[in-house]
Amino acid sequence: MNGVRRALGSPTLVAGALLLAAIALVAVFAPALAPYSPTAQDLSAGLLPPSAAHPFGTDQLGRDVFSRVLFAARTDLGIAALAAVAPFIVGVTLGLVSGYFGRTTDWVISRVTDTVIAFPFYVLVIAIVFAVGAGAPGIVAAFALVGWVGYARVIRALTASMRDLGWVRAARGAGLSHTRILVKHLLPNVLPQAIVLLATEIVLIMVAIVTLGFLGLGIQPPTPDWGTMIADGQAFVTSHWWLSALPGLAVVVTGIALSLLGDGIGDALRVTSDRPRRGISRVSRASRGPRPADPALKPGALTVHGLTLELAAVVASRPADRHQLPTRALVGGDGGAEAGAGGRAGAGDGGAGEAGAGGISFELAPGEALGIVGESGSGKSLTLRAIAGLLPNGVAQTAGEIAFGGAIGMVFQDPLSALDPLTRVGTQLREACVAAGEPDAAARVRELLTEVRLDEPERIARAYPHELSGGQRQRIVIAMALAGRPAVLLADEPTTALDATVQREVLALLATLRRERGLTLVFVSHDVAVVAAMCERIAVMRGGRIVEAGATAAVLTAPDHPYTRELLAAIPRFPRAAGQAEDAGAAGRQAADAPADRDGDDTAPGSPGVTASAGAPRLAVRDLRVHYGRREAVHGVSFEVRGALGLIGESGSGKTTIVRAIAGELPIAGGTVSFAGERTGIQLIPQDPTSSLNPRRTVGATLAEALRAHDRRARGAGDGAGGRRSSRGDRVAASLAEVGLMPELARRYPHELSGGQRQRIAIARALAAEPTVLIADEATSALDVSVQAAILSLLARLRRERGLALLVISHDLAVVNALCDDVVVLRGGEAVEQGPRTLVEPRDPYTRELLDAVVQLPVGSGDGSF
Repeated sequence: MNGVRRALGSPTLVAGALLLAAIALVAVFAPALAPYSPTAQDLSAGLLPPSAAHPFGTDQLGRDVFSRVLFAARTDLGIAALAAVAPFIVGVTLGLVSGYFGRTTDWVISRVTDTVIAFPFYVLVIAIVFAVGAGAPGIVAAFALVGWVGYARVIRALTASMRDLGWVRAARGAGLSHTRILVKHLLPNVLPQAIVLLATEIVLIMVAIVTLGFLGLGIQPPTPDWGTMIADGQAFVTSHWWLSALPGLAVVVTGIALSLLGDGIGDALRVTSDRPRRGISRVSRASRGPRPADPALKPGALTVHGLTLELAAVVASRPADRHQLPTRALVGGDGGAEAGAGGRAGAGDGGAGEAGAGGISFELAPGEALGIVGESGSGKSLTLRAIAGLLPNGVAQTAGEIAFGGAIGMVFQDPLSALDPLTRVGTQLREACVAAGEPDAAARVRELLTEVRLDEPERIARAYPHELSGGQRQRIVIAMALAGRPAVLLADEPTTALDATVQREVLALLATLRRERGLTLVFVSHDVAVVAAMCERIAVMRGGRIVEAGATAAVLTAPDHPYTRELLAAIPRFPRAAGQAEDAGAAGRQAADAPADRDGDDTAPGSPGVTASAGAPRLAVRDLRVHYGRREAVHGVSFEVRGALGLIGESGSGKTTIVRAIAGELPIAGGTVSFAGERTGIQLIPQDPTSSLNPRRTVGATLAEALRAHDRRARGAGDGAGGRRSSRGDRVAASLAEVGLMPELARRYPHELSGGQRQRIAIARALAAEPTVLIADEATSALDVSVQAAILSLLARLRRERGLALLVISHDLAVVNALCDDVVVLRGGEAVEQGPRTLVEPRDPYTRELLDAVVQLPVGSGDGSF
């Protein structure tokens, strides 16, 4: 239905479809519409001008040109459509196979393609027509032999760019066959471009038919054809111009119709947010695009008053239809009741935040910092995008005013999708500096890379985004936001993918920018401790409303609203390392540890059902070595996974490289990886949830496919799992419920979910395969603390009830402490320390540095002393 709505809402598709439908109807009903036979000759009525009897006149043989144009449409369209089928199938198939498998397969297909392309197109077509014979069979054969190369080249490039994306790797990890991945996953994603190419190819075939007819090698007389009609009329072009012009006009109109239709179908097949409808208010349209600064405000001042964001479909719908659509605003709306139910309002807190019936409001003076926390889907990121004027399609600002002074910059939540994958990061930074008016862009790029604490800035600048770790990509995005020297910085989860030491450096950098430049900061994060370290004021959002706001210290030590208390209670505790000195924390806001009492917490190491197994290891890694090109990224790492083992270390230390090698996604240069059972018994929860989910498949289809693959393997093993086929829909709903999501989300696409929701879908997909070893690569990095607590509890229960072994990668040492009974510390691809007491009694100076960098809540926050 979404595709149908997009199709009907596309003027390009509608215009092309209507025009081509009219031409097709004329072609089909040509015998009924034509006033004369296309072959009937009347030599006494030759070369008559257009008249009522002959609308397009007559040719030199007295044949009615109008009738011949109608019948020629029937001939040329039919042959063009028939001749386009074989090249489309052959070219798309070869392009998919070549791009997906690569290596020798790609080399062979590419060389064949290059050989065909090397010959001049029309010379090759004419040669084939000569060999096969003029007429329709020759034309169809010619294009079947040479017309596929354009599809093959384009589809091969598209497939090659997708084959290493997270969602393709996840499909392989789930045990899907190559054929299913090609047909069900890759083909739908390249089909929009293939459809556009098909429409273009039909136009080219029609032009080729006309050209061959002009040369006498196409459709043979007496069958009418636009090409032969143009050729017949060229001798009379100066005196009877319509003989060639009108058939030529028919070719042009048909080409325009096909081009419009192809572009429209391609747009309709692309899965994106719905386009705003015509009824959207002027205020919502004004929110599109970057907002200009208000010259009346001081640089850095920010005012948000009565902000309300709603779905564009709701705004544009008729009142009679609105009962069928979501009525609650995404941000703002009627929030007064909940905000006042035990939660301090923002009006009396110096403008920190305010919720009421008129939307959300807050006001910041230059240099102030406001932290916004809340669960996934609460509206945190949408609020920031509204301020920047970058609301996604399908969302409209229906009320409220936003004003700020000076330039504005934004750090987006997902660094991988925020960076151009085909452009070096240095080039992208330089473009941002040029756009900001920097006189020496190259020097500014080096300065930015140094400011965000990236080693080897020259090498980093030459790298592509996929060649960097997640934390390095996040720092590049921060550097791009700083390129314009903003007075207001909007930071949407800017430290999500950073390890503790780099996080501390980035927070210190932001604190320095605020102090030296008077930078105003709006900081969105699910990490309450980071917000406490950075921001004087805090606003707690839930369901698009600010439920509590005020001074950070006051809200965290004495929260009024029940949801705020729930949020603080869900934060995992981190023990103090032996001998660790009091740490003031990043930006001067870290304080003492939370209470060490872990009684009743079933996620704690050593609690019942969570202790490490004394038996044989589920996974054993011996002297593992992994290469990236000529560089060795992992140097002889060894460990065993018996219960739950955590890998910690800075970005680029080799954590993700190790788990990808274990999962079979990267070749192993040396050492061994040993585990019991099939490869599909090891499931990987990827670091980046957005790129790990197929954008063209709904959540339900993604989970059902993982369940289907597991059932197929189970039937092969003879355990009777096939009997559960009829309940797969219920199992999809149960999988969603297990990770804290509503069953209704099964009908949504990944782009319709928040970052935390996408991460939970990735976890549910991994669990659907019922693995024996679960690798969690930053599995809770995008989750708010309440959902994170539920996921940690879930993973602990899975260990206890299913005997599941865990390999956990996280920059959040509190998460590692909560889940793992053994820890390996990595640095530069080597293991520098390992053991069950590593987080409590560190021996290596680097481990102590990691622990010292952990940002913790102030004393009394979330400790039950409410």
